[in-house]
Formats: sequence, C-alpha cells, structure tokens
Amino acid sequence: MQGFATLPAGPGSAATCPFPLDSLIRHSRRAADSGRTARNCRVSPCTVFLERLRAGLIRAPMSKRTVKETVVDLAETHKYLVKHDIKGGLTATLLANRAMAKGVPISGDAKRRLTMKVGKRRVWFDGARSNLNDTLARRCTRYKDVTSRLLLNKGIRAPENVAFGDHQLQEAWSWAAHQLPVVVKPPNEGMGASVHVNITEFSDFKKAFEDVASQSEYILVERFVEGVEHRVLLVYGKVAAAARRVPANVIGDGVSTVAELVEEKNRLRTESQNPVHYQIPIDAVVLKELQKQQLSLESVPGEGQQVWLRPNSNVHSGGDGVDATDELTAEEIRMAESVAKAIPGLRVAGIDMLLPREGNGEQPYVLEVNSSAMITGHHYPWVGQSRDAAGMLLDAMFPASVPQKPTAALKTAPPPEKTPDPGVTSQMRRKLRVIRRRLRWWKNRQLK
Repeated sequence: MQGFATLPAGPGSAATCPFPLDSLIRHSRRAADSGRTARNCRVSPCTVFLERLRAGLIRAPMSKRTVKETVVDLAETHKYLVKHDIKGGLTATLLANRAMAKGVPISGDAKRRLTMKVGKRRVWFDGARSNLNDTLARRCTRYKDVTSRLLLNKGIRAPENVAFGDHQLQEAWSWAAHQLPVVVKPPNEGMGASVHVNITEFSDFKKAFEDVASQSEYILVERFVEGVEHRVLLVYGKVAAAARRVPANVIGDGVSTVAELVEEKNRLRTESQNPVHYQIPIDAVVLKELQKQQLSLESVPGEGQQVWLRPNSNVHSGGDGVDATDELTAEEIRMAESVAKAIPGLRVAGIDMLLPREGNGEQPYVLEVNSSAMITGHHYPWVGQSRDAAGMLLDAMFPASVPQKPTAALKTAPPPEKTPDPGVTSQMRRKLRVIRRRLRWWKNRQLK
C-alpha cells in the first residue's frame, strides 16, 4: 500500500481523515520542505497504525492472525518509548514489548535508538537496522554481488551476476546477451526498488539499465532464475519464519472490472489496519503488466481468475505477504541456515530465496542476504499465521531472562544474564580478507 490516506494538496493543509491530523500535517510539511508536493506524498500504514495506537483508536486486535500481544500492551509500550525519547517505530515497539515481557532493561542512545545490553555489547535497533550483526557481516551483505560470490564459494546455490559502472551499457549487454533472461537492479540494499526482471530484449535492458543508473553509480546484472520468491528470517543460525512474497494481484469475480477490484482490495487493506501492507497504486507499470495479459483497467476478469498487476513482489508496491513457515522443505531449511555459516558474524538476517513451487522453478536459490531484516512482515502477514519474530529474536538474545508482564516498569526488571558472544575469529577475518581481495581483482578485471 502506498499509504492509508493520500495527503491533501498544499503544505500543511488538512482534509477529513480518520487518522490523527497532527501526524499528517507534519508529514505534509516535511514533504514540502524536501521539494516534493504533498499530493505525491503518502503516509505509510505503519505510521498510521502507531498514530492510531497512540490516540487510542485501536482497541481490539487487528484480526485472528494478529500475534498474541494485546493492543493495550503495544500501545503502552509505544507510549513508553515516546515518553523516554526513543524512536517508536513498529519494529522498535515490538522488540521493546518483548524485552519488557522478558524483564530485559531497555534504553535509548544519543541517536534515540532502542538499545539493549547483550553480554558485554550494547546492541541498538533503528527500524530494521541493527548492530547485532558484526560490522564485517554488514559490509559483506551490503553489496549483492559480493554476497553472491561468498555464497558460491561455499557451494550455496546463487544466480551469477556482475556489477557494471553506469557508463558500461554495452559491456553489460555483452555479458547479459549470453545469460538471457536477466534481472537488472541496484547492487546494494534498497527494499526491492528499481528491480527489473525477466528481460530478454536490448530495448528493455537499456531502459532498465538507465533507470538504475539514475539512482546508483553501479548496476547489477543477474541471470534470471525461475521460482517463487520467499523471505526467510534467520535468527542466530536457525530459521525462525518464512513468508511467500506474491506480486500485487486481484482475483476476478466475473462482475467487477480490474479497476474496481483494485479499489476494493485497497479498501480492505485500509479496514484491516494491517501496518505492513501497502495499497496497490495504479501507474504505468500496472498498465504495462495488464497489457502483457491482454487486459486493461476496464476488463472484467472471470470468476476466480488471478490478474497480476506488477512484475515484482515488493509489499511496498502492493504485494502480498503470505506466511510459509510450515511449507519449507528440509533441504530449503538447510540451505537458508548454511548462509549464516558462510558469512561469519551474521546473527539475524532476511534471506531472499527463490523456491520451486507449483511448477515454477526446479531448485532453490539464494537471491540476497539482508542484514537489515524486516521482522514486521512476519508479525502481520496478509494471509496465514502470524509469527512472533520479535519474541524469537529476544529469546535467542536472552535465553535465560525472567518473563514478566509486558507493561512492567523497566526499573524493576532484573538484568539479563551474560551470554557468551563468540564473534568473528581471526581465522575467519583472514579468510574474508582473501575473498575480498579476490573479488576486488575480479571486479576490476570485469570493468576493463
């Protein structure tokens, strides 16, 4: 969803809206100050969810899929964070709620980030970002081509890819022509932004290359692999949860047009108060995807017919997150958990995998490793069972902490027992330095 409500035109203006207007006005002013029009600025569902919590407008669980916490507990936790000048995003609220339930002291640092003490380390959380992973692990996973080389060197199945400079269109196409179809995307983490998949023609390749080049100095060209995209949450080397990512779509009823089906699905997302899933925007990408299926916004799909609206499965552009934790095979679990062994110091991560499902794909592949793991999607799936990812992470961080009520005062909570943290050994660091030197040599050779 691009947001529960579109801001009115004009900085600081307000319109009839079921959400707290002070947050909307502040958001509108920030948009105007940054040179964007308020008409194009939308409020994220997470922001709206927390504002409604703060205002007491949400008094019952979202749905039967909601995790076990009560809304009252989450609201009180969020108010506690705000009162103590700690960034109160949804991830921080969930983690703080579980920490308070375990009696783990929390605090804020100079940057207003949620912090906890794990052994001798002070761990901070800032949205999905954290220093729970070692610095070397975070640096390795920041670049997708480096991650792929590390995985391939360890025998983990990953698609071949090469990073090119923004001036190397012809060189990139020369490599891609022998790998078709290919994917063109930024080489670093970006929540699925500017990802162009299943490209077979030079004209499409050039457009995708130029689109990524407008935002990044380097462009990653990758062999396209068949399969269904899944996000697997890895916590301390073990699979904690998994979600199947489904591109934005609607199901026909034999009566409504595609435009009406999209409007109805967006309405359901607003009413569900799901803080993770965004509305489906109608734009040129949707029109192009419909054209591939010989459809338009005025077409009336048959009953039960699934209409795809976007080529990628990013939830920020209207995709669906479906819980798939119980669907993973033993081989897929082993492959996901082997990633933690391949990248030393990686304690929590979101593994993007392509898995063979319903005749789509033959073998599992690891696409990306995100050290900034989004746990909220596992708490609030669009379909399926909710998974307490924050609770599992806190259990792994503090296995011997004393459970308490989530709303207990932090001053009375006992300190957590010290847990050993092996970190990264000197031998691992030497091996990674060798790999990095080889990768640097290999990339320089490709760029010549």
